[in-house]
Amino acid sequence: MKISIDTVGDSFESAIKAIHAAYGVPYNADEDETPGTGDDYLPGKWTRPRLKKLVEWLDGSDAWTGLRYIAENAPAVDLNEVFAHMEEQTGVDGFDGKAMGGRMSAIGFGRNQIGGGVGPVYETDYNARKYRMDEKLAEALLEEMDAYESE
Repeated sequence: MKISIDTVGDSFESAIKAIHAAYGVPYNADEDETPGTGDDYLPGKWTRPRLKKLVEWLDGSDAWTGLRYIAENAPAVDLNEVFAHMEEQTGVDGFDGKAMGGRMSAIGFGRNQIGGGVGPVYETDYNARKYRMDEKLAEALLEEMDAYESE
């Protein structure tokens, strides 16, 4: 028997069930931990392989720089602080929300390429003027970025 698992489209649980079925081992949900129930939980349907694909997609872009700064300052960082950082990194005088939005659109394009219904990796809180990112997601993203840079 051969099985095929799509790590982008298939859920972790359905992949585990397929492996159990292929090997004739009964599936017991109480014994098999599913993402979202343990320490590996990442919001927005993000998984390590999906984060790795996002990191690969963003390689060398200004979006990488902005996303990394937001992750390093999770759970929240002031928009103006990020704009100042991006101005310094890109050399663009007067870096503002419009410049940021143009660059960060690459993250949305990457999400579309990844598929699987992944949610935003960060959120813009316009009322508080902050970028927000889940701390566990930020930690996993930074680990994937560091691993990619060391390859």
